[in-house]
Amino acid sequence: SAPPGSMPPYGQPAPVARKGRAVLVLALVAGVLFVLGGVMTGLYVTKNNELDRTERRLSAQVSERDGTITANAQEIQKLKADLQGVQDKLADTEQDLTGTRNDRDEQARQKKVIASCLDKLTTALAAAADNDKSVYDKAMSGLDKVCDEAENYL
Repeated sequence: SAPPGSMPPYGQPAPVARKGRAVLVLALVAGVLFVLGGVMTGLYVTKNNELDRTERRLSAQVSERDGTITANAQEIQKLKADLQGVQDKLADTEQDLTGTRNDRDEQARQKKVIASCLDKLTTALAAAADNDKSVYDKAMSGLDKVCDEAENYL
């Protein structure tokens, strides 16, 4: 006969094996974890590749930007040098212009002095020809001073 407890007493249903159900549940959990691990690994690889591509693209853009900045900096330096040259040339031209204006003003003043001398001399000669002593004396007053200055310019 069988040892006691190995067989259920008469009239009772046989107990269902719990071990088989636990193995099935563990197998299902392991399968779900395996699938989940595969999905997560696939997502990781995909995102990692995408991040690598993005990093390479951004690195290229940064390199391009740095090149553009360097080129712009060189262009700015060149333009600054050109601007300084033009400013120096402008300053020289303004200085020449000022000197020319001063010379022109001085020549205009000298012409007035010479014209004044000639006018007084012409008036004095005309008065002498007409024997008009008062006009002659008036024209001769200050004639020497004006004509001496005019002589310096001729």
